[in-house]
Amino acid sequence: MEGIYYSALRPHIERKIKNRTCGAVGMTSSSTLSLGFGVGWLHLHAKPDSPGLWWTKEASTIPPDSPSWEHHLKGAPVEKVIQQGVDRVIEIHFSSRTPYDAGGIRLIFEGTGRNANIILVRQTDDRILACLRKVLSGVNRFRAISPGVIYKSPPSSGYPPAEWGSEKVQTLFQANVTPRLLYQNLEGVGPASARSIIAHPGTVSETVKELGKQLIDENFTPWKTQFGKVPVCLGDGQEIENPLAPQKKTETGSKKEEYRPSRTQLGTILKKRLSSEKKKIRSSQRSLDRLASPDELRTWGNLILTHKKDLRKGMKQATLEDWEGKRIVIKLKDALNPMENANKYFRKAGKIHLEKNRLEERILALMKRTTSLEDIQNRLDTMSDQEVTKHLTKLAKPEKKVTGAPLEYILEGGWRCLVGRNAKQNDNLTFKNAGREDIWLHARGVAGAHVILKRDGRADNPSTAAMDQAAHIAAKHSTTNGVVPVDWTLAKYVRRMRGGGPGQVVYVREKTLFAEA
Repeated sequence: MEGIYYSALRPHIERKIKNRTCGAVGMTSSSTLSLGFGVGWLHLHAKPDSPGLWWTKEASTIPPDSPSWEHHLKGAPVEKVIQQGVDRVIEIHFSSRTPYDAGGIRLIFEGTGRNANIILVRQTDDRILACLRKVLSGVNRFRAISPGVIYKSPPSSGYPPAEWGSEKVQTLFQANVTPRLLYQNLEGVGPASARSIIAHPGTVSETVKELGKQLIDENFTPWKTQFGKVPVCLGDGQEIENPLAPQKKTETGSKKEEYRPSRTQLGTILKKRLSSEKKKIRSSQRSLDRLASPDELRTWGNLILTHKKDLRKGMKQATLEDWEGKRIVIKLKDALNPMENANKYFRKAGKIHLEKNRLEERILALMKRTTSLEDIQNRLDTMSDQEVTKHLTKLAKPEKKVTGAPLEYILEGGWRCLVGRNAKQNDNLTFKNAGREDIWLHARGVAGAHVILKRDGRADNPSTAAMDQAAHIAAKHSTTNGVVPVDWTLAKYVRRMRGGGPGQVVYVREKTLFAEA
């Protein structure tokens, strides 16, 4: 989708959502952020090389990967929708919802081909709060995209429409004009619209001048032509279909098939899961085939006893002759003496049937899971949105499933504080949700909640009052009473305890506060 096409689409978006409150935030695919506005859903799809946006009445969503999206957008009203020049960048401006959002929030959709992205920016200082994908300075020398970094707009793609009638631009298009010359010099013009400009009756310079005037006056309407799906022509003709308009009915009376990225995401998950399950089946089958019989194990034990004078502790294997003169290589445990190795094989012979049953049951369970996944895969095209969401929730990240969301508090200065409700959630909060520079707190020496003070891209440090409040929360959610010592450090200095269960950690570089439980 080209920049000048976005300029025609922007008013449709603004009419749909201006002065409406964002009631829900979700993801319909790993590249699609979906915003619910009561009357429908706006979907921002930032997949590299195929970005776009559309409107639907309903949506099948899963929670965003980062809680920042929902925290800042849910409940915030839309002030306006603007475009950066006529480039492929749309901004949705939201009013402030919390003290931390004072001044408002900007949601920036960059539909810029392979660099497509969705970025949440604080209005007061242009600091990035969240982004769909990080772009570090080592990848892009012009700008970096990451929480905490100051947002910088992408460079302009050419001369703005206000200059298209100027002499310096007009002289570029006097003779031998190619589509490449047009889209390299005109902001918002791409290959398809460039070909349409050249094909339009009249000179290219006149067409460019008139097109620039229409874009400035905001009365430009794209057309369909032979040159592509979304090219641009001037004059009267057939208007392209507005993706934000209600779906039209086909001749048979049924609605057009709606593009739903969540199906693509579920298909990808199913493909990976099936490949993994089949690998497990093959591995378990090989283990089953390699199992020795009870008679073989007893024979090896007897051979070790027979030749024990020739064996010694520390040997890892022995080559022995059986009673028929056949040489057999037998593995030994180097920490055991010959008698202990023989007894190990006798014990294993008595339990080998249990190992065989375990492997057979595992293979059967894996085959049942594979059959179930293949059934879902075969029905994917005809599945309802509700069923797609159900399977996505079940299959996407089962290891992250925790009952209930972390408790959330807003502290002095707008600092966001998250509190784990149980051991599993403590583990997720500290090692999956917390950023490396976020502040981690825990009551010292007793069981209790992990408490995270989120920076959310802030460059400043929390005030003494905010730290005292966070320490009080950590003390209150511990298993002790009275005045409690509360340790705090940065999340990057916390690691899981070796051999410990979920939520059991060790940490360094800590400092201590005292708070009333």
